[in-house]
Amino acid sequence: MPNLFKYLILPIVLFIAVTAIIFWILLPLWGNVQATVGLKNTNKDNLAQREKLAANLQRLIGQYNERAVDFASFDKVIPVGQNIPELLIGLEALAYENNLIFSAVDFKPGGLGTSDIKTLAMEIKVMGSYPAFQNYLKAMEKSLRILDVIGVSFNGVAPGQTNVNLDKLEFNLLVSAYYQ
Repeated sequence: MPNLFKYLILPIVLFIAVTAIIFWILLPLWGNVQATVGLKNTNKDNLAQREKLAANLQRLIGQYNERAVDFASFDKVIPVGQNIPELLIGLEALAYENNLIFSAVDFKPGGLGTSDIKTLAMEIKVMGSYPAFQNYLKAMEKSLRILDVIGVSFNGVAPGQTNVNLDKLEFNLLVSAYYQ
C-alpha cells in the first residue's frame, strides 16, 4: 500500500493542491498584473499626450513673446484708464507738428461706453490756417490711439467781413477717445 500512496494518492493530492494554488492565488495575481500593465500603458499614453500639450504650450508662449510688441501697441490704441496726460501731450504735439496753436481742451465727463470700452469726450480748440487744420485731422486719423471726431466748427470769419486773416482761424473739435 505504500506504493499506492506514493504513486497514486500523493500525485492526485499534489495535483489538486497545485490546481487550487493556481486558481486561488496565481490567477488573481495574474489578473492584477494584467491590470497593472494596462494602467502602465494608459499612464504612458497620458504622459505622451501631456508632453505634446506642454510642447504646444511652449510653442504658444514663444509666439506670444514674439508678438509682445504688438500687444503693447494694442494697449496704446485702447489704453487701460483714461490716460489724460499722454492724450493731451499727443494732441498738443500733433497741433505743433501741423503749425497750429493748441489753445484749449475741455474734457467732458460721462462719455458713452460699454462695460469693456468707455469713451472720453473732449472739446479741442486750435488756431491756424485751414490747410494746417486739414493736416491736423489727417494726423489724428493716423494716430495710434483711436480718436473719433464727432463735430467741427470754426470762428474767425464773420459774414461780410473783408479784412480776414486766414491764418488765425479758430477751430473747435468735439472728439471721442476710448479706454478700458
